[in-house]
Amino acid sequence: LLMTVYGTAVIAAHQSALNFTTMVYMIPLSISMTLTILVGYELGAKRYNDAKKYHRLGRILSFIFATSLAAVLINFRAEIASLYTNDIAVKDLLSIFLVFAVCMQVSDGINAPLQGTLRGYKDVKVTFYLAVLSYWLIGLPFGWILAVLFNMGPYGYWIGLIAGLLSGAVLLTMRLRTVERKYKITNNQIYIH
Repeated sequence: LLMTVYGTAVIAAHQSALNFTTMVYMIPLSISMTLTILVGYELGAKRYNDAKKYHRLGRILSFIFATSLAAVLINFRAEIASLYTNDIAVKDLLSIFLVFAVCMQVSDGINAPLQGTLRGYKDVKVTFYLAVLSYWLIGLPFGWILAVLFNMGPYGYWIGLIAGLLSGAVLLTMRLRTVERKYKITNNQIYIH
């Protein structure tokens, strides 16, 4: 809605970039869902080390996918833009927005497995609050400040979106460390604090 003030070419390019990133986000999302199941299963079986191993494996896999996709996006953004439109103005804007989408994709590649792991640990309430804080109280206001007060226009909103995702990744990482500290393993004895 905030992009509507910049005209139809910006809206079309913005929606196309979001469509592409949403489509490729399905891989990190599926990793997140898988981690929810695997981590929850291992915790239920009281195999806390295995839960931690699955979490690490999921983060690595998601990050590899996100960075591989980033390389594709950077090198083929003009071709990807051509899949969405023939309009030169929209195509040029879309090529720029896809550069921002690279940063967004890498941030999502970090964020998604963290969310899935925390759901597996049954830590959903704090995770929800951290998401609200990251996206609505950090990302959106920061984007608006850049777009309106610093005259960055639609690019400011993209930077705000990326800032929200990055702050979410940092906060969720801190939360996961707190949650994982509850599960300590000493001499094959499991202690839950």
